[in-house]
This record gives sequence, structure tokens and C-alpha cells, in this order.
Amino acid sequence: MPNTLLVSVVWLCFLRPGNTNKKLPGVEQYEVVYPQKLHTIHKRDAGRNNTKYDDTMVYGIKASGEEVILHLQKNKHLLARDYTETVYSDDGQQITTSPQIKDHCYYQGYIQNDADSIASINACKGLSGYFETHGQKYLIEPLGTSDREEHAVYKYEKLEDKSIKTCGVINSTWEPEANDASEIFKSSSDPEMKAYLKAKKYLEVYIVADNTMFKKYNEDVKAVRQRIFGIVNYINTVYKAINIHVALIGLEIWTDNDKCRLSHAAGSTLDSFSKWRRSDLLQRKRNDNAQLVTGFDFEGTTVGLAFLKSICSDVYSAGIIQDHNRNEIAVGATMAHEMGHNLGMNHDTKACTCSAKVCIMTDTVSSLIPEKFSSCSLQDFEKYILNDMPKLPRGPLPCERAPLRRRQRLLLHGKLSHPGRPVQSCFRAA
Repeated sequence: MPNTLLVSVVWLCFLRPGNTNKKLPGVEQYEVVYPQKLHTIHKRDAGRNNTKYDDTMVYGIKASGEEVILHLQKNKHLLARDYTETVYSDDGQQITTSPQIKDHCYYQGYIQNDADSIASINACKGLSGYFETHGQKYLIEPLGTSDREEHAVYKYEKLEDKSIKTCGVINSTWEPEANDASEIFKSSSDPEMKAYLKAKKYLEVYIVADNTMFKKYNEDVKAVRQRIFGIVNYINTVYKAINIHVALIGLEIWTDNDKCRLSHAAGSTLDSFSKWRRSDLLQRKRNDNAQLVTGFDFEGTTVGLAFLKSICSDVYSAGIIQDHNRNEIAVGATMAHEMGHNLGMNHDTKACTCSAKVCIMTDTVSSLIPEKFSSCSLQDFEKYILNDMPKLPRGPLPCERAPLRRRQRLLLHGKLSHPGRPVQSCFRAA
């Protein structure tokens, strides 16, 4: 029997509008709503689901006076199969665990009757996250502790933070080629390469929260974990467009002190972090890419920095992100941007076309949440993955280093990376 989803909707008194006199820190104006969880049944699974968080959920909410139905599905592959967490004791001892987190509360979804809609939501204590419908981007966050209590819904541009924030990467020369995003899979004449571009690929990312982050969230490991999970969940909504699934393979929180030299200087911090990844992290935990999230306020307007065309490199596959906004979605957009640099993307220019008002690789953080790639970004990515990346065999690979005979060495700046040594497999193809 097909896994049929039944949705029972009763619109009578479905929403109770609240007052907007309460002050929500950092938000100019918002609407108070009470989300209504709509009745959902999976016939095949009825009576057999003992998990706290359903695999699928449907909510009725109100945004700008319009009633919308939000369909959510649990992001079951948010964490890699061999996900680990590392913290440190007061005397500096490393404590690594392998938690089997199956019943998490992170969802992706869409708005009913809107084919272009998107949503990234965590339902841990009420509904918190982002959704877009009919071209308008909204944030939602709980004012209480459950999905039955008051929630604030507001447009992203209503956040009070108007300061200019930028990426610290300086563009390399851009060669305009494609003038439409749909050209990404058309420029390669090799059928095998076309198939590879279209295939779903897996990128395993390791995220480090430094000591300033740990202190910023009141030395609460659970709070830091929840924020990082929300960031990765949002990044997945972005990278679906280029058939990449980003899985968190490890989370490390520097609970006692920082493990490399960090400062307000973004350049030296990135250099220090990338060296730590190579000399320390990769010796104990494989990963395709590592990102540092820090509470340091970088000099000038910079909120992120990453190496260009560096994914899977033992030396340069890294980025650093300032935790610059109270909303995790804004920080997630910055991390998606810096990972874009790792994947070969330059900043957008006037020659680029974007189906939204602003795209992921704009060099300035705007009052709009970017979640699309421009024509230039898609072209950059295609050129990079076809020219410089290992070509993987068809079919899924296990979460381990692939045999040398089944992959190609990574080319960096025209030279083989670590000739003769095992090279970490990257972008496991599905």
C-alpha cells in the first residue's frame, strides 16, 4: 500500500492573531501567530511511530495576513553515518563520542500550492527557522517553548541590524560564459561528465565552535549543537540546487580553550585554523571540508573568509564564519557563501544573472536571505568540478577512504596533492 499522507484541515478559528506590543530583541516589527498542527497520518505507519518528532508534519500559519500550509519532512541525512562530537574537559582532555541521533527535530519543506517555495525549520522547542512563499522571505521563532504557544513571524528585512557585512575573499578574474542558470549541465559535451554533474553528491563537513562561541551561549553544549544543526539544515536547502547534500560528519566545541591561534584578523585566523585542520583534525577524523564558527568580531566589515577552489584539499578545504546574527539562518547563509568559495565560486558581478533579488555569492550580506546561485556561480562550479575534482564511480561509496584505483588524485594548482599517498575520497556520488 502506498505511503499515503492524509491531511485534515479545519480552518475555523485556525489562527488567533496576537498583539505586537511585545518586544522581540533585534526585530523592528513582527506578527504574533499560533501555529496549528494539522492532522497527518501515514497509513502504513499508523500506530507504529514511537519517535518524539514525526517524519512529516504539516502546520497552518499566517504570514502578512495570508494563511499558508507548511509541509515539513525530517532531514534524515543531516548527520553523516559516522558523526562524532568532541568536547574538552577542564584539564584539556579530549572527549569524543559517537551519538546515534536518529530522532532529531530539523526539517525541510515547502508551502502548499507554491512550487517555488522553500522552508528550513527546527521544531525542537516550537518552530524556528525560515520559509519563502510567493517570493517573500519570512523568519519564524517561538515566543514560548512549544509549537502550541505564541510565535513571531516577520520578514527578514525587519531585522534591526543594518550594518554592512562582507566576505573577505577578493575576486579572481571572472570569465563570463553562461547567461542563464539552466546552462550548468549543458556546457560539457561528455555524457559521463553530464551524468556526474546531475548525480547527487555528498559533502561531509566538520564544524568547530570556538571558545568564544561556547561562552556566548552560556557554556551550554546543547545550545551550541542546536545552533550548528540549524545552520547545516539551512545550507542543505541551498545546495540542493547543485545536487549536493551536506552532511555534518563532526561537531567540535572548544569548551576549555581554543586549539589554534584565533583573533579579530580574519586572514590570520583562517590560516591558523586550516593548519590546525591539517596537523590535528585530519589525523583523527576524516572530512571533506571544515568550517570554524567563532564569536570573534572580525576587523572591518568581514564576517567570513575561505580559500577558493579548495574542497577536499588537506591544506585549504576550510572556511571561517563570524556568528554575526542572532538568527542562525543568516549565519547559515554566510557559511553557504564561504563553502561556495571552497567549491570554486567567485563573487557575483554585474555580468551575472540571478533569479532572485540577491544570490548566495554576493559579496555583501544584504537584508534579504539568499538561497539561490547565480549563473556565474553555477558556471564556476561546473568548471571547477569538471577540471579539478576527482571523478567518482557510479553508486554510493562507503564512508571511508576510497581505493586509489577507484578515484583520481586531486589536482591543486597543476600539481598532484600528496603524490603516492592515499587521497581522501570526496563527493560520494549517489
